[in-house]
Amino acid sequence: MLLSSGEARAQRVTEAFENEDPAAPVFFLSYWRPKPPMQGVGLPREANRFVTRFFDDLTADVNDLIGSVPGRDPGFLDVAGEGGERWRERLLRAAGTCQVFICLLSVPYLHHSEWCAREWDLFARRKVKPRSPEADPAESAIIPVLWTPMTGRIPPVVAEVNYFIPTRLSADDRAAYLAEGLLGLLKTGQENVYQAIVWRIAQHVERIRRGYWVPPLYLEREDDLHTTFERGGP
Repeated sequence: MLLSSGEARAQRVTEAFENEDPAAPVFFLSYWRPKPPMQGVGLPREANRFVTRFFDDLTADVNDLIGSVPGRDPGFLDVAGEGGERWRERLLRAAGTCQVFICLLSVPYLHHSEWCAREWDLFARRKVKPRSPEADPAESAIIPVLWTPMTGRIPPVVAEVNYFIPTRLSADDRAAYLAEGLLGLLKTGQENVYQAIVWRIAQHVERIRRGYWVPPLYLEREDDLHTTFERGGP
């Protein structure tokens, strides 16, 4: 029986999905992390507790929606900080094999971290393939989440990907998210709004994973990746 071009494409994507790396995370959480203090100066900084809180909450919601492999979380969060060959290998592999890239947007994220730019660049080089002919071929698997209120110029490479704005929330709750960001909602005690938005993000992650496949890109080194969100040249 001959298949149409759309059916054949969907079959190839399905076959690839069945052979997907079982160790690959469903989502990768990219966030700004302050550089550690100079040796002998100050105390080592712990991972941002609010980022960890968001990751744990999102992990629980994604697990409720898609289930999980026993003993393994569906997400990847780097808490080790910069340094070491094995750390780089883990980070590059996770960003090169995950199916959804979630970034917590803030001014420091966009302007003060070479690794945030590298993580985005690596994932953005991967192609998003619909699992069915009905899926929108222009869908992005990058989910930019407002972590803090955004001020100033947004680099075009980021601005062309729409912010995540939750649906089926009241106008007041959406306005609070846009004005405060998720971090601001936590710091100002707006727990119910925060929890509702995390649930909507988890639903979006599940929808992308169900409707699309992002083939892996394995890099051994980060040397070729952009270290800034600005793109110069012609």
